[in-house]
Amino acid sequence: MILPKTDNAEKYIGFYVIDFQGQCGIGYVAEEVATLLESERFAEAKVYKIHRARPDGTMEVAGVPREKFFLESGMFFHCRDENSGRRDFQALCNWSEKQLPPCRAKLHLAQSDNLLLMALIYPAEYEQEIGRWIGDSGFRGSGPVDAGVSQVQKYYQTEYHILEKHQLWPMKSIRARDREELLACVGQTWQR
Repeated sequence: MILPKTDNAEKYIGFYVIDFQGQCGIGYVAEEVATLLESERFAEAKVYKIHRARPDGTMEVAGVPREKFFLESGMFFHCRDENSGRRDFQALCNWSEKQLPPCRAKLHLAQSDNLLLMALIYPAEYEQEIGRWIGDSGFRGSGPVDAGVSQVQKYYQTEYHILEKHQLWPMKSIRARDREELLACVGQTWQR
């Protein structure tokens, strides 16, 4: 797949490219990719995320597995006790107000028997961005950390009592087009 050059390649960092068997579309958001991948019409489409833009107008992309658009991932911070858990929870809430996260996410402080966790759950396609966001915060937590898609499933299968919860919203939310508008634009190289 050869991507065309553009004078404003940096504008597309973080967006997706879909290769429709020889023709590509550049500039999709994750929700749009998920919508298109649900259709049998695009069963053979391949998805890439734009990671870097070069001064010459070219872009660096990395392949993204289709199933990633239908999964949640998470980070699960083990807490020593309820006080430290509440402090950690508040620290991440404060950070989310100072530096908004890269995507929507939910934050729970949850307890099951003698286990107390702070759960940060988000769309799996944002694992790298959330990792950088947490790293930039300087947050370390007070105990070990588990992460990944399998940990989300484990969390949902265990009966936790939610002590506190908070919905995190991203800095900017680019409107995903509705299905009809999205399908009408398939075939255009530049989506935005």
